Amino acid sequence: MASFAEYIAENFHSEVELIWKLIGPTHAVAAFEVRTLRVEVSFEQREPNGPWHVAFNVQKGEPAERTVSAFRVFNGVFQAVREFVETREPEVVVFISKDEDLAGIYETYLRREKKAIEGLGYVMEGPDRVDPYTQFTLRRQRPSGWRG
Repeated sequence: MASFAEYIAENFHSEVELIWKLIGPTHAVAAFEVRTLRVEVSFEQREPNGPWHVAFNVQKGEPAERTVSAFRVFNGVFQAVREFVETREPEVVVFISKDEDLAGIYETYLRREKKAIEGLGYVMEGPDRVDPYTQFTLRRQRPSGWRG
C-alpha cells in the first residue's frame, strides 16, 4: 500500500520558475523557490563519460514550510530533471537515496512520469538496492543530438 506522501506525489502537479546556472561542462544547477524555501537541484557528471548524478538541497526556509511545501519541492525537482534531460540529452542519469521514504517518492515520481521519460528516449531501471542505498537510473535508448 502506498504511503500518503506517495499518493500525493502521484496526483499533485505544479510548475515552478527554474533559474539555471552552468557551473562547468560537467555540472549544472537549477534553482527555484517555493514560498520561503530555496531549492537547488544539482546535476553532476563525476567522471568522464560517467552518469549524471541528481541531488537536491533545500537551502533556506522556515521548518514548518518544509513539510507543507514538500510536494511542490519534489515537483520542482522533477521539473528540473525533465528540462535537463530534454536539453542536455545525457546517456545516463542516476538518483541515489539512503533514505527509504525519499526512495519511495523518487519511485513514485518516476513511475508517474514514465510516459514522458519514454517519450524523451529514456527507460527507467531500478530500483536497485545495495543496503543502505536505493538507486534509480534513466538510460537513454536513442542517440543524443546534443553536442557538448
